[in-house]
Amino acid sequence: HRGQFFRVLQETAQSQTAVMTIDPGADGGPPEEHGGDQIIYVVEGEALVRIGDREHKATAGALVMIPARTRHHVKNPGRVPLFFVTVYAPPAY
Repeated sequence: HRGQFFRVLQETAQSQTAVMTIDPGADGGPPEEHGGDQIIYVVEGEALVRIGDREHKATAGALVMIPARTRHHVKNPGRVPLFFVTVYAPPAY
């Protein structure tokens, strides 16, 4: 599913998995919050993940945890597409 901006892959009553591709220099949309936790696993590329007031750099193999009800934003500062898997618990979309 590389190349698709966002796609939900699986869902149960307790969690949901999705993939996302963000083009170089782009972001995942406006800052947002979810009612549950979100986990991002970077497969390819580079991400800048703002969680609350802190910014974290994540490259391939990095795992980032976003606590419930925490404002966050993901952008791709790199030169190649950012591709990541994300888990929402409970489902967000």
